[in-house]
Amino acid sequence: MKIEKLSLYIIACNEEKRLTKTLEAAKSLVDEIVIVDSGSTDNTKKIAEKYNAKFIFHEWHDYGTQVKFAEEQCANKWVLRLDADEILTPELVKELAEIKLNAEYDGYKLRLCDMFPGMKRPNKLVKHFKLIRLYNRDCWTMSGEYDHDDVIKLKPDATAYTCKNLVEHHSFLSIHHTVNKYNNASDTLAKRAMAQNKNYSAWRMFGASTLEFLKIYILGRFFLLGWWGFIHCMNLAYLRFLKFSKFYELTHKKN
Repeated sequence: MKIEKLSLYIIACNEEKRLTKTLEAAKSLVDEIVIVDSGSTDNTKKIAEKYNAKFIFHEWHDYGTQVKFAEEQCANKWVLRLDADEILTPELVKELAEIKLNAEYDGYKLRLCDMFPGMKRPNKLVKHFKLIRLYNRDCWTMSGEYDHDDVIKLKPDATAYTCKNLVEHHSFLSIHHTVNKYNNASDTLAKRAMAQNKNYSAWRMFGASTLEFLKIYILGRFFLLGWWGFIHCMNLAYLRFLKFSKFYELTHKKN
């Protein structure tokens, strides 16, 4: 089946440093660009207008709500979802162009590989996420669940295929930025656990960081990325500790 029209949708806020490369890489594939912004004060809107994007303000509530809203603004049945820090590699652009001519599946998983300063190409040997990002909205849709960006089936027999080529995930701007991001993320994780009536033991704080570090650094093979892999895994380990310590804080405030 040929994909006649394809919409790209992105959620953004103050993404002037990264948005241009993301849009430049994807522009040849898509027929519509939708950017849902939660209150940028930099040049994000000007960059979006340069690419004739539909630029929509939507107040931030949580990740799941925002991506679901953005999906709903797309005019076309087939959609491609990217974050502002995700760049399609030339090889993936070619692969997706071929898929547009003959889409044999209802959804396609993209391989998101972390990028750090000095890296020229993503390392496929390092653990990466495989997420459905190109899909037919008759068969797949964003769940809209609180702070989740997962895609769920609308049809029980909906099919999916994992693309061979990669997406460069440029989430790292600075250690300062990362620490602030993980501090905010751990707030959300702890609150979500409370809302889901989780009952984490305080003992989860012990060893959580060490186990998380070893899982990602060794089993996830981030050691292949040198010192940046080490720094990344240490930050993720600290995020794990923050989640459980903030959950402990919330439960004791409640009492």
